[in-house]
Amino acid sequence: MASAESVLARLLGLLAEEAPLEDFHAVLADAAPAVAAVDGSVPALARELHDAVRAALAVRTLLATRRRRERELAALYETAGDLSSLRDLEAVLQAIVRRARQLLDTDAAYLMLIDEPRRLTWMRVTDGIRTDAFKQARLEMGAGLGGLVAQSCTPYATADYASDTRLTHPIDDVVGGEGLVAILGVPLRRGEQVIGVLFAANRRQRPFSHEETALLGSLADHAAVAIENASLFAESRAALEELREANRLVQQHSEFVERATAMHERLYGVMLSGGGLQEVADTAADVLRGELAVLDVGGSIRVTAGDGRRLQEVARIVVAGVDDEHPVRTVQHASPDGEEFAVAPVFAGTEAIGRVLFCGRVLDDAEVRLLERAAVVSALLLLQERSIAEAEQRVRGELIHDLVAAPQRDPEGLRRRAAHLGLDLTQPCVVVVARPVDPERCGAALQAGLATGAPRPEVYGWCGTDLVLLVRGDDASVVAGRLSVTLTAAAGCPVTVGAAGPRAGGEHVPGLYGDATRCADVLVALGRAGESATADDLGVYGLLLSSAGRAEVERYVRSSIGPVIDYDRLRGTDLIRTLLVYFGCGSNLTRAATELYVHVNTLYQRLDRVSSLLGESWRSGDRALQVHVALKVHVALGGPGTRKEGDPVAGA
Repeated sequence: MASAESVLARLLGLLAEEAPLEDFHAVLADAAPAVAAVDGSVPALARELHDAVRAALAVRTLLATRRRRERELAALYETAGDLSSLRDLEAVLQAIVRRARQLLDTDAAYLMLIDEPRRLTWMRVTDGIRTDAFKQARLEMGAGLGGLVAQSCTPYATADYASDTRLTHPIDDVVGGEGLVAILGVPLRRGEQVIGVLFAANRRQRPFSHEETALLGSLADHAAVAIENASLFAESRAALEELREANRLVQQHSEFVERATAMHERLYGVMLSGGGLQEVADTAADVLRGELAVLDVGGSIRVTAGDGRRLQEVARIVVAGVDDEHPVRTVQHASPDGEEFAVAPVFAGTEAIGRVLFCGRVLDDAEVRLLERAAVVSALLLLQERSIAEAEQRVRGELIHDLVAAPQRDPEGLRRRAAHLGLDLTQPCVVVVARPVDPERCGAALQAGLATGAPRPEVYGWCGTDLVLLVRGDDASVVAGRLSVTLTAAAGCPVTVGAAGPRAGGEHVPGLYGDATRCADVLVALGRAGESATADDLGVYGLLLSSAGRAEVERYVRSSIGPVIDYDRLRGTDLIRTLLVYFGCGSNLTRAATELYVHVNTLYQRLDRVSSLLGESWRSGDRALQVHVALKVHVALGGPGTRKEGDPVAGA
């Protein structure tokens, strides 16, 4: 028979073992038969056993409550540790809702933050939520359970959300779509301010105890601190990044200033030591760690620092119109084959005088400014070169003018001035007259071509619209031909070149200049503008137009075609041109009439008029040759009959 002592001992053992409730009730059931066998003591013993079991159950409940509280406190401590170790706000918020769901053993947990300017609460993070509509939910302050908690700053719980008449239900469809029934919400506070609401929810009816509300509230307090810490950490990190960026910019600026100062000192050191464009290009290329070229206004390379062939190819792209017009600021490009290059303009005031070309890579803003600084120094040197060249050109022009005009006035002075420019008048020279079609447009290009082409003249200068050159050479025809090619290429338009010589002595220059000028005149008169020739190259025209026989030539022209010349002068007709076209077409009447834009009968009438002036024999044999030569010479001497083809011609 079980005694009361054994029952109590068994109850103590069950308490020690943390046995389930069923075991305590089993003790009472086992003791009932024994109690009934004792006569007269059943009621007292039964009450004693029942009281012992109830006391044991109370102790068990107290122990279970304390153990649960210990677990909750341990969980809160662990949660606080976890949250304090997190610095990323997104990770902090996600950890909060995950731990809330675990501590309360609910189906879902979520956190809404308050948008104070718009007076809204909006879903921030969730755990256990399935639908996108719920994850994107927004509530006005005071609406729904979350809005009520946010507005009142008080925890709120409902065992059945859908049937709770104390709440407004603006998002019932969203909550119903998620299947949530029981919801508990507690505020997240930062001081006196509510910053959000933390929720725990189940998909079945379930009342939430005060202990659970307190537990979720404690977690919310930890979460609010963690959110604030994470926010402060994010702000601190942002401020630190700003400081780092500011420090990087300051350091970058400092490095740029150091590089700019070093480049400035090196560039101006080059100038002060008498260095030129080549030294400037070498210095800039070294500082910028690339290849560099300085181009003149026409796009020709003046100097290079690096692979000359590569720079020449890129320069051709630039000149071909990468920057259609001369740029006013540095422009970066990529060539068709992917070559990166930058073009910095070189200006003198508002005048573009060249470019600085950099190849190899894309420059940053600081390096672009360094390139532009090199362009400024290049501008100074180019202007200096231009000033020197202009001064030398004035001296050359004055020397040329004095040589061709009056060398006998001061022959010794001319000799000294020529020697100062590197010209020895005691040595034979060829006198060349170059006549461009448009001297105003291409004059500068002609002079630039002389600086880089061949043959190089000893001295040159302008006489009117003709460029007069004294060139060392043994064969005037060869010199004229080579200069014609050089100057035409440089000018980009036809350049007619006449030459005479070679002869030694300044006293012979005027005569040679006259012969060279007449050669150019004859070439133009014969329709051969853009060609080169000497008197020997012109054959009979050169012989007839030589300086020694001009009067005789004029008499020859008068004796051959004088009546026709007078007829045109008195009546305003153009029989001279008619005859030139007639002979030029091989005496073919049909072709001549077509070229003159007249009917063939009109041409017959004009030729009959010529026959009445010169006689019938002018069309045949030697007489025809004499008339044709006289016509050519007459035009070469500048006489009438030089109208362009297609101009209206007066009738005979």
